Amino acid sequence: MFSLADLFDGVVTGSWLGSLENLTGEKLTAQCCGRALSLLQQTDIQLAHGDKIVIRAQNDFFTVATMLSAWHLGLVVVPIKGDAGQAAVESIAADCNAKAIVEGESIALLETYRPQQKLFELHTASRVTGVDLALIIYTSGSTGKPKGIMLTHQNVLTSLQSTSDYLRLDSEDRILCLSPLSFDYGLYQVLFALFKDCTTILYDKTFNPLHVLKVISEMKISVLPIVPAMGAALSKLLSLVKPDLSHLRAITNTGGHLPEYVIRAWKQYCPALNVFAMYGLTECKRALYLEPELWEQKMGSVGKPIPGLDVRIFLLDELQNTYHEAKANEVGELFVRGSGVMQAYYDPSAKGGAQIISGLYRDDNWLATGDLFSRDDEGFYYFKGRSKDLIKQAGFCLFPKDLEGVIDACPLVHLSAVLASSDRYQNEIAVCVLELHENTPEHQQQFKAWLKDNLDADYTPREVRFVEAIKLTANSKIDRQKLQQELEF
Repeated sequence: MFSLADLFDGVVTGSWLGSLENLTGEKLTAQCCGRALSLLQQTDIQLAHGDKIVIRAQNDFFTVATMLSAWHLGLVVVPIKGDAGQAAVESIAADCNAKAIVEGESIALLETYRPQQKLFELHTASRVTGVDLALIIYTSGSTGKPKGIMLTHQNVLTSLQSTSDYLRLDSEDRILCLSPLSFDYGLYQVLFALFKDCTTILYDKTFNPLHVLKVISEMKISVLPIVPAMGAALSKLLSLVKPDLSHLRAITNTGGHLPEYVIRAWKQYCPALNVFAMYGLTECKRALYLEPELWEQKMGSVGKPIPGLDVRIFLLDELQNTYHEAKANEVGELFVRGSGVMQAYYDPSAKGGAQIISGLYRDDNWLATGDLFSRDDEGFYYFKGRSKDLIKQAGFCLFPKDLEGVIDACPLVHLSAVLASSDRYQNEIAVCVLELHENTPEHQQQFKAWLKDNLDADYTPREVRFVEAIKLTANSKIDRQKLQQELEF
């Protein structure tokens, strides 16, 4: 497979052996792809190879067919959430200079589009290759302004191959896609069906744990991709609903740490279930994974590098302006190298946690993730938090993710977030924001007593705030930026 255009060809020629289904059992067809292709070939729009199109992505067949048709034509897909506000749509369209927007089965030119002079003018049809730009995925903005991440066809195909290998996907698997297709985690579940000839079920409703458990049972789901909030909500109902999960063999997770109590709840109900702890970011898709057989032995670890990527922990020598690899158990910044790594942010001035650090040659370019890690003597990696989230409280370095991992183990806790703030003397302190299963005064006191017994005083957040609900982003991640604004840190 040379590009994502081959996926379109597989559907329309009938050589694709997998299936993309919805909750009623309908399937993606060649006819649906034909309608989408006709839409993009409207003569008054005149889309050309390399043009960018914004797609209001729904978890439905026509969204998928539109993406496949766009790649067939050599266009660049910019997916956004179907219910995104108009201001957000206009901001993204202007940022990446998109030419048109697709909403359902209609297409329109964008007023913000500005023609760009091309260096090479062609008189014959362009050919889609692996180095062509395929996707611009915008980050969710949970830690800052959304940034456009540029991915080539080869970037995507590399990630599909590597991830499907370590997840052990085969043609018998049935994947439930709960996440929106504007989120790379959701989009890749669809692409797995096309890439591995397995089956993906599009969940097109608002997430409801009772209904999701019913779907898993009735549709014989074998692979369940979740984010921590989903995993926690579903696990609470397992012993009450007692769903038939006899076909479920694996759970995958993204968007943050999956608490130990959630893993144990799933494993208690399904002892043979494989739970894949993983680490990644949109800029490189996946970087690390822990083999499910080691989840208890290496609790808290996100494992080793995925197939095809080189992963290292580096420390910066500011005097020499060079990087040297950290020793075992040293904390440093995680760097990733390989063909799954993004090309760049579309806006060169975009500032984020991750950035490309160029070496002497093209094969010596590294993605500095902005995340802090350590590696044990056996080569297993442990996430310590974002470098910019490191909290220095009374001279001690507190890593929010480490603290959240401990706090989430408390049976009273549903969700937690550890954030930086200042005391009345303007000293930096850690604040723990908590959503309890039952937010009662009695449970609040019980949690404070539990925290005192389970955390060293020097590493205990100076303040605990209880809230009725911690707000999540559209991708079901904790919205740390909004949380800080609302609680006036």
